[in-house]
Amino acid sequence: MDPKKRVLLLTIIMSLLVVTTTIVSIGILYGTAITEEKIRLAETAKSQARLIEAVASFDKKYSNDYPFGARQATLTQIREAHSKYEGFGMTGEFALAEKQNEQIVFLLSHRHYDLDNPKPVPWNSIFAKPMRLALSGKSGVIIGLDYRGEEVIAAHEPVGELGLGIVAKIDLSEVRAPFIRAVLITGIFAVVLIVLGVSIFFKVTNPILVKLNKTVENLQKALREVRVLRGILPICSFCKKIRDDDGYWRQVEVYVKEHSDADFSHSICPDCMKKNYPNIYE
Repeated sequence: MDPKKRVLLLTIIMSLLVVTTTIVSIGILYGTAITEEKIRLAETAKSQARLIEAVASFDKKYSNDYPFGARQATLTQIREAHSKYEGFGMTGEFALAEKQNEQIVFLLSHRHYDLDNPKPVPWNSIFAKPMRLALSGKSGVIIGLDYRGEEVIAAHEPVGELGLGIVAKIDLSEVRAPFIRAVLITGIFAVVLIVLGVSIFFKVTNPILVKLNKTVENLQKALREVRVLRGILPICSFCKKIRDDDGYWRQVEVYVKEHSDADFSHSICPDCMKKNYPNIYE
């Protein structure tokens, strides 16, 4: 593989490792945040349910003379306290409801679109699942659709003393938002750093790669220009002819010329000159 391609491949692999590590890290933090939010909401819903039950128990003993009875006295106190409570976070809120004629009827004002006149939700609707679970006597935390159809993290808890259900919830999008921002910011920084790192890396390694490519080209050129004779060559002990692969005996210069890129130029060595042409040699 071309050295530049190797460097590019290495850069891509390192970039993928950085991106994967970042995504996995943020994913772990996101999962931890969801778990902590569920615990917080569950504790809040349970404490509110127990508080309402305590108030209801008190009113049952001491507020029977209240108009419409002790239950109404409790609900009046809850509504008054709720009117002074703005919720938590950007979207967090409490919801209190009861089941009437196969409908979920909300008893407190909402923080969102229907506000002071909360509309009931059919019991068999896909909406308000956390409240439906609370009114079914179930306690827990789920991610599901609230009365608006928004996906929320919701803790649901029954209020046994009054036959009500309470839900503490927050939009899942609010929990996700900081992590989405973190991914975007980290992604931008990662891209900038990767581009900068690749630029510096190529700037530093490019002279080395150019020199290496030049060396490779020179070696390849030398290999193309050289033909090497290998193996054992049968050569006559007297006339010095060489036997070729077909069994023919050829002059050394003919054989070498046919099996390599070398050529011959005839001359006479000093010993042969002295032997054959002594007068000229002297």
